[in-house]
Amino acid sequence: MSLVLVADDEPAVLEVLSQVVEDLGHDVIQARDGEEAWNLARARRPNLVVTDHMMPRLSGLELCRKLRNDELLGGVPIILLSAVLPHGAPEAHAFLHKPFEITDFEALIRDALAAVPRPKSLEGASAVEALGDWVARGFEGPLSTARGEVERLRREGKADGGALETLGAQLKTLENLTRDLQEAAHLTARTMTLHPVVADLGAHLRQSLATWKQRLPEVGWREELPTGPVELRFDPERMHRVVDALLGQAGRHGGEVRVELEYTPSLVTLRVRDWGPGISDEELQHIFEPFRAGGTGGGLGLYIASELARLHGGGLSVESKRGQGTTFSVVLPRG
Repeated sequence: MSLVLVADDEPAVLEVLSQVVEDLGHDVIQARDGEEAWNLARARRPNLVVTDHMMPRLSGLELCRKLRNDELLGGVPIILLSAVLPHGAPEAHAFLHKPFEITDFEALIRDALAAVPRPKSLEGASAVEALGDWVARGFEGPLSTARGEVERLRREGKADGGALETLGAQLKTLENLTRDLQEAAHLTARTMTLHPVVADLGAHLRQSLATWKQRLPEVGWREELPTGPVELRFDPERMHRVVDALLGQAGRHGGEVRVELEYTPSLVTLRVRDWGPGISDEELQHIFEPFRAGGTGGGLGLYIASELARLHGGGLSVESKRGQGTTFSVVLPRG
């Protein structure tokens, strides 16, 4: 079974094409214009894209070019449908001139998906998971004891207050690293389970922002959030991890950070933008990889955020240029 993105601005045509794909045994996500298709493709990373050419906001040909130029989506096959382009476009894997026979469409779907490489199985995933749990259990006792001693010294007034604050902060860092390692191990092993509920993402985001405003008061936090509720299914604890990673990443530069939340009937988009030093092209290629030594994205926070967004059926992307700041975008489906 594969995931196929079907884009067409004619509702009747969209339903017919989607039904054909589903009858072939594949999952379908639908887009009603080119821009929505582009956002869904980045969020869901389909195995195949089927797109009409004449669509609002972004034409099928423009969508093909954007997909081909994207590092993650450049290899996804595209079937382009058109009544005005006589011979298709080189950016598309295949082309059908409208009107066409459904049998021809089915044959192209089969051929395109047959050429898609299947992901390799994760070898040794159980060992990675076991290691993460072992480390977490091993650190739990010593960290708890150390924190207890810090609290005792604070109560008895037997140590310098500044030194105790430093020790407390370092212990908190170790606790966070231990938690991150355990979560990353479960994500790598594909054994993490979400517990989604229908909730207001806007209210959840406001709570996180209030915490970060207290934690980093020197940052100029700016928010553009809908006044009404933005309801969708998500795991509150895991989504908190995603939001925390992005706000912490943006806030570390100081200056201004802008948080935006937008939604359509099918998608919710969260953007976190800073005006910091930006990220180099070389770093951008590896920013969501775990255990990157040094540089932007070092550690596990952005890797965990990216994987948790994927588990929610969405995706995390980044745009940045040196000296012009960075924007992280989380796209989540509402269906």
